[in-house]
Parts: sequence; structure tokens; C-alpha cells
Amino acid sequence: MEGNSGMAVGGGRRAEREPVAVVTGGASGIGRAVVADLTAHGYQVAVLDRSVPEDRVADRVRWVAGDVRDPDAHDEVVDVALSRFGGLDLFVGNAGVHDGGIGVRDLDGATLAEVARHVFDVDVIGYLLGARAAAGPLADSGGSMVFTLSDATYLVRGNGAGIAYACAKHAALGMVRHLAADLAPSVRVNAVAPGGVVTGLRTVDGRPVFGDASEVTATVREFNPLGVVLRAEQIAPLYRFLASPEAGGMTGEVLRPDGGLAVR
Repeated sequence: MEGNSGMAVGGGRRAEREPVAVVTGGASGIGRAVVADLTAHGYQVAVLDRSVPEDRVADRVRWVAGDVRDPDAHDEVVDVALSRFGGLDLFVGNAGVHDGGIGVRDLDGATLAEVARHVFDVDVIGYLLGARAAAGPLADSGGSMVFTLSDATYLVRGNGAGIAYACAKHAALGMVRHLAADLAPSVRVNAVAPGGVVTGLRTVDGRPVFGDASEVTATVREFNPLGVVLRAEQIAPLYRFLASPEAGGMTGEVLRPDGGLAVR
């Protein structure tokens, strides 16, 4: 990819400047790896997250502390990208929360509704609000959106996902496809659906989804056909690829780095 050429990242119309991205949930896990990969390849990045890490890269990254459920937070991070870096070429919707693997009979009705609303508000509405804020600037630059989905977008059993998380990720796939149709030809919209990547993802009540690392690693290896446990750093370049001219003919598509779960 040409990081400093003046050519639009998605094949569009930006002027002479470095490419600019907004990443939600960029303080940890896959989001942090995406930020590191983008900045290493010439991007300047504005990050929206509820926390700002102490070891942030100050020169190429600007941080906005905020909640993805708040539309004003998305407006603010997009404004930061525009005012500090001069434009926007890529929006990465990545912030997410897990339901802890709950089934429909595991909780009383009020608690189930509370958990499901929280998951949907972060994992679906949070993406939609980010897309709304970024759509105009991305249309101006001919840019891209890339969203983080999950193996739970396709699988509903055996991967630790509960009913709320699976429903949310299925809904997010519909959002990706609708946005791809709605925003074409100015903005391309694609997604990455990782599987078995051990990160710091947490549940609605703050518990880590992946507990004992060695136990989780063994389970993941056994579950997927390739017997691999992917690292966030292996997933991150896929986001940059989907925003690149090499993927200029792709929209509404999902890359599935999941160890081959699609052939199970």
C-alpha cells in the first residue's frame, strides 16, 4: 500500500496528505493491533475508546475518551481526524462487548433484556453511529469502512457465544451489507470476522471472556480445522488490505480468519 503517495487509500479522491483512519475500541486487543499496523504503514489515526493507554503513540495517534453508544463521541473523533490530520479515509468499527455465553433460559426476563440491550447497543448501534459520523468525510475522500465481526456471525454453537452476542453479530453483518449498498459507489464497506483470537474482550459485567490462556489455546486449536490460534497482529493487516486499492473491487464482503471454521 502507498502510505504517503497522495493517492486515495480506497482508490478515491483525497488530496496530497497521509492517509487518515478512525478506529473504535483501539486501546486493546484487535483494535490496538489495527492501530499499530496502520501507523506503521503511514496512517495517522484518531482512536475512540473508553480508556486511553499510558503508552499511546502521541505523534501519529490522537485519542478521544468516549463511549461508542454516544453519538457525540463519534462526531468528536471524526472531527479530531478532520481537524488534526486533514481528512478521513478509513473508519474501523471495532469496539465490542460479549454476553458471556448466555442461553435464552439462563437469565430471568429483565436481566436477559438488560444484557441483550447492552450488547446490541455496543456491537450494533455503536457501529451504526460510527458509520453515520464517518459517511460524509469518507464519501469526500472515496474511502472505506471496515467492521469487526466474529465467527459468531456464522456459528451459533461451540464457540462460546451466547444468544445475545450471536444475534448482534448476525445483525452487524446485515448492517455491513446495507451500508455497502447504500454508500456505493463513494464508500466501500467490508468486514473481518476473526475466530479463536484470544484478546481482552470482556462481558457486559466486566469479566474477561478468555480466562486461562493455556486452556483457551488448547480449546481453540482443537476446535478449528487448521489447529491454529491466531494473534491479533496477524488479523490487523486485513483491515488495511480492505482499505487498499488492491481491494478496490470489494464491498459488502467479509474476510474470515478463523482457522477454517467455515468448512467444519
